[in-house]
Amino acid sequence: MSGPEAGAVDAIAGQARAAEVGWTQAPASWATAAVGVAGAPNGSGFASFIAQGVDKVNATMVRADTALSQAALDSTQPPHQVMLALEEARLSFHLALQVRNRLLEGYQELMRMQV
Repeated sequence: MSGPEAGAVDAIAGQARAAEVGWTQAPASWATAAVGVAGAPNGSGFASFIAQGVDKVNATMVRADTALSQAALDSTQPPHQVMLALEEARLSFHLALQVRNRLLEGYQELMRMQV
C-alpha cells in the first residue's frame, strides 16, 4: 500500500531497528529471558521481536498493494482475492497500531511512577 499507512509502517520499522542497536548492549541475563517468548530464538531481543512483527505487517501491505495493482492492470485477478488481501493488510496494520499504543501507554505509565 502506498500513502500515509505505508510511511507509518516504515517509520515504525526504522525506530525498532534503531532501538535494536541499544538492546544488543544489554546484559547476557536479559538475552536468556527471551528464550521463553514464543517464536523468539535464543539470543534475540525485544526490539528484534518487534521489528520482525513490523516487517510482517509491511510484507502484508506490499502483497495487498501488488494484488490491487494486478487487479487494476489485469482482469484475471479475482476481485474477492484482492478484497481479502486489502482487508488482511488493514487488519494487520490496525493490530500493529494497537500494539504500539499499548507499548506507549506502558512506557508512559512507567515514567509517571514515583521513585
